Amino acid sequence: MISNIDSAGLTTDPTDTRGDARGRTALRRLGAGALIGGPVLFLAGMLTCPPQASESTADYVTSLAHDSGQTQLSAILLHYGTLISALGLLAVPGLVRGARGRAFTLVGTLLAAVSLLNISGAVKDDWWRMEIGQRLPLEVAVRISDAVDGASLMPLWRGTSMFAQLGLLLICVGLARAGVVGWWLTSAFVGTFAAVMFIPVHLTLVMGAVFSLQLLPLVVAGVRIAGRERGTVA
Repeated sequence: MISNIDSAGLTTDPTDTRGDARGRTALRRLGAGALIGGPVLFLAGMLTCPPQASESTADYVTSLAHDSGQTQLSAILLHYGTLISALGLLAVPGLVRGARGRAFTLVGTLLAAVSLLNISGAVKDDWWRMEIGQRLPLEVAVRISDAVDGASLMPLWRGTSMFAQLGLLLICVGLARAGVVGWWLTSAFVGTFAAVMFIPVHLTLVMGAVFSLQLLPLVVAGVRIAGRERGTVA
């Protein structure tokens, strides 16, 4: 009976502690699933992107307007891929159990999460560009598209896209400094980021696959979390 009385003289229920532990375990497992599942959905979205002849606005609008089914499938996969990945990021700092690497991981998580959440909303662009590409003359659709992209406050939204790359790099460094993963992950991320710069956009499948590899740090983090949970249960 004494063991069930806290320092304030109030009785406590051991089942409450066990319930809290189960709740935390469930959240970590959900986080691990999101970190793995989000990038998989993102990869599927990139691999189903409509082919695009060049980076010009005209070719972009034309590609989205060509096949409504493919455009919408790709867009919805990219939306949920980035959204789920951003939610999964909240579990990443829990991998760091000491002070070493914690600041890098926390800042990286914040930057990457903000960027991925913004990107998940920006995917709606694919729908309205698809519609104007189908319903309006191409030159008119291009002018509307360029006008939207050139809106004065648009950089406050689109400008966060690079936060994802910076955030993921900081996560790689933080987890490596904490001893959670090796430095190979940082090297792989930097190599993938550099490769994207040189792949022409018309190589849609290649670009999609390589671009998706930038989310590899999330998958690795998810696997590490899942491994720890299995070890805890064992």
